[in-house]
Amino acid sequence: MGKKVANQLIETVKQAGIKHIYAVTGDSLNEVNEAVRQDGEVKWVHVRHEETGAYAALAEAELNGIGCCAGSSGPGHVHLINGLYDAQRANASVLAIASTCPSYEFGMSYFQETNTIKLFDDCSGYNQIANTPQQFPRMLQAALQHAISKKEVAVIGLPGDLAAQNADESM
Repeated sequence: MGKKVANQLIETVKQAGIKHIYAVTGDSLNEVNEAVRQDGEVKWVHVRHEETGAYAALAEAELNGIGCCAGSSGPGHVHLINGLYDAQRANASVLAIASTCPSYEFGMSYFQETNTIKLFDDCSGYNQIANTPQQFPRMLQAALQHAISKKEVAVIGLPGDLAAQNADESM
């Protein structure tokens, strides 16, 4: 069995210079959290509130060039907003991982489902949601390029079921 999309995420962000992911553990982020544990180099920094994670990612971006935070579907997304607005206004290179409900539940009034495109559009320069293992590496690369080269917030939507799928390594 090959590596998962979540492992591909961690490998890619590590290559971009991300050393920490500030987030609250649980729910649709479980696969990402496990990939961080398996990697051992990128550190999962558990925060008490996602807003704190977004502000920490902003501070890390100011100090080290790029920061990363994550929030799970529903309240986790909403709680990222204040810190991401500040990061966008400060021209800070921040990658926000917005893990979502399973993709097969989109549009079905799933518990705590949010529309990440609408929610993060005003506080980011790049904002997309991946739907397949083939899309994910290209979208993640585009998000990182936007964050770093344009000094802005980039949001990558990652459905929990996609994070658990086998990665497409043909890219």
